[in-house]
Amino acid sequence: MKNFKNFEEVVKQTVEERRARDITNICRYWIEILDDYCWGIMENELVVIWAGSWIWKTELSIQIAIENAMRWKKVALFSLEWDIWEIAYRYLQRHINKKLWKKFIKWPEYRLNLRDVEKIENEVIQEIPQELKDNIKIFDKTFIPDKKELLKLLSSGIWKVDLFVIDHLHYLDYGEKEREWISEIVKKVKETTEIIKTPVVLVSHLSRMYVTQKRRPTKTDLHWSSNIEKNANTIILLHPAPENELLKTMQDSDFLRGTEIIIDKHRTWMPTPAMFEATFDLRTKEYLKWAKYNYLSEEEQNRIKPSDKIFTN
Repeated sequence: MKNFKNFEEVVKQTVEERRARDITNICRYWIEILDDYCWGIMENELVVIWAGSWIWKTELSIQIAIENAMRWKKVALFSLEWDIWEIAYRYLQRHINKKLWKKFIKWPEYRLNLRDVEKIENEVIQEIPQELKDNIKIFDKTFIPDKKELLKLLSSGIWKVDLFVIDHLHYLDYGEKEREWISEIVKKVKETTEIIKTPVVLVSHLSRMYVTQKRRPTKTDLHWSSNIEKNANTIILLHPAPENELLKTMQDSDFLRGTEIIIDKHRTWMPTPAMFEATFDLRTKEYLKWAKYNYLSEEEQNRIKPSDKIFTN
């Protein structure tokens, strides 16, 4: 009977945890519509962000990491697809373009040193916020960790962390048993979040079937999805949005692209799937404007309704 607990004891412990919770102190997506709908990222939550290629899932994961670090959250970023130099390039180019704006610098112009931006680059370096200096650590992927090494890093406690961001799942070293190990690693990551009470945002690819069919994804398209779907608290799918007339009317629309954000699983009573549209700026590689997405069937619209605003930014 050692695995059974007294009902009254469980109720009292739950009440203690509820009364101690400070909703203003949890991690968040820092993207308005996601926080309105998902109520932030709870302390033992496993969030899975799934997308095909070229849909800016890595940019979203880095945006979540940086925005939480800017609010004095300790963040560990495992960037297994991009190395640390690529993240630095992206950061520098993003902020240089915010200063240049109308005369923004393109990827090859910056990487290949085809334009003189040294003065502005030095300004960006000088303006790196103290919060980012103190609060975000980036894993140097000199080697790609395997399952055991990753779990050891998550639970080591060497550096007190409020949020882990892992981008992405399929870049771990699985050897010849990738299918088995992916299912097991997701299960173990979830178990680890329960023990250390630290949320994990886990990014990865959708299945090849979704990519070849070019249709709106569902959680059944998760690559080897059974244990992923079972263990994730929240599943967020990204998909290119169809042509949007409203987007065309926005200032600088040539540099903006639409992305569908589909919340296909969530731990609360909020109805799923829920769908919204994000506006992605190609100059700064950031999501800017978020609005309710409205192109679903009438039947879908009747059961997909976003919550009222929960947070006030």
